Amino acid sequence: MSSSDEICRIYERTDLRRAGGGLIRPGGLKLTQRAVAAAALPPGSRVLDMGCGTGVTLGYLIHQCRFRGVGIDLSTNLLAEGRGQDPCLPVAQASGAHLPFIDAAVDAILAECSLSLMEDVGRTLDECARVLAPGGILLVHDVYARSPESGSRLKGLPLRCCLTGAVSREEWIERIEGSGFEITHWEDQSQALKEFAARLIFSHGSLESFWCGAGGGGGMEGGREIQQAVASAKPGYFLIIARKVSTAP
Repeated sequence: MSSSDEICRIYERTDLRRAGGGLIRPGGLKLTQRAVAAAALPPGSRVLDMGCGTGVTLGYLIHQCRFRGVGIDLSTNLLAEGRGQDPCLPVAQASGAHLPFIDAAVDAILAECSLSLMEDVGRTLDECARVLAPGGILLVHDVYARSPESGSRLKGLPLRCCLTGAVSREEWIERIEGSGFEITHWEDQSQALKEFAARLIFSHGSLESFWCGAGGGGGMEGGREIQQAVASAKPGYFLIIARKVSTAP
């Protein structure tokens, strides 16, 4: 199974969407609304939802925010589900490392818990810079390791998810600025991650049970080992707003 297939399999799980209120990430639309308001994007902005899943957020961007939105995702199943709910949903299967757009095609990119899933985050950020218009906005919600000395354990987890791509706040900033962005806003949103975890506990009985069924293998003992690695990294959640100041190198 390829790493892309592994990621899709995990994020196609309905229990994850239930924990996220229909979305596959912490914070739900409330956090999307927060990001859009903080970025002050005007109606009519061309916005790419990178990692759009079934298109719930994309529908919000188009119908409530009045943006000209488009979404991409790796999962054929999630995209098919989204098209089944809205046949006119403007989505395509694509990777963040190979965005199917010409240079300067969009005004903003929304990456909600998707950058950490990319196999090559640097290339993906360079692609974001390429397709953004001059002065374009990158809005990122994602996981970071508040205990970086333990964060390396996450990379060794026997599954692919956003946590395996978590790095320190400083490394996130270095990556984003290194691709030609100026960070204009950082906001800790770790409470959203705590609430997401609480809903997983409510639906599964424990986080160990969730990880046991997430594809890591090893039964309950494997689930316990995964949760111990996660807890040691003390994961947090953030909102970053960055403005393109130059093209990616």
